Amino acid sequence: MAKRKRESIVRRDTIQWGGKDIEVDIFDAKVILGSGEELESIEELLIEEEIEKAVQAGLKQIDTIAQRYPDKVENIWYCYEVGKILQFVDTKGFTDRKGLIWRRMAYDLRPDLFGGKKKNPEEAKRYPETMYHLGKQPQKAIKRASFDQWYEILKFKDVYKDRDLLEQVLNVCEQGLSSVQLRQKIKDLRG
Repeated sequence: MAKRKRESIVRRDTIQWGGKDIEVDIFDAKVILGSGEELESIEELLIEEEIEKAVQAGLKQIDTIAQRYPDKVENIWYCYEVGKILQFVDTKGFTDRKGLIWRRMAYDLRPDLFGGKKKNPEEAKRYPETMYHLGKQPQKAIKRASFDQWYEILKFKDVYKDRDLLEQVLNVCEQGLSSVQLRQKIKDLRG
């Protein structure tokens, strides 16, 4: 029997209770007795529970960091520190579900820690994704570019992974280029 890969983790949903709409957290994994997939379903439920615990622990750490930064939005050092916390997706083996984790953190639970409430979950995932990649950079490189410049750099996956190319881009950033100019310069440097 082929093992099904589930994509979801705990998510927020609205249900009706007593004639009122209320928001609740829901595990997507379900155990259906007699389906022949009970063991896989239980394993998935345990993984979702482990992810939820990691999300809650990460949010607690991020909340502590947020208290030191009254101006969190687009603050490069806040984003960098939060990005370091978000590395838990790698250390705990959740990399394949990081988009769902970002959604859970930035849309369902604590949008205030990730740039505020967004219109949809896809948009909400961008900010923690940027923070996550920023947290992978050497601290000495962070100060060489503004938040807006890093935001542009991190849109190009091959740039931040190629240390030589990143060095060239950071040299250009120190010249004070606008986002549009920087984007074009990155395209030129990539060849």
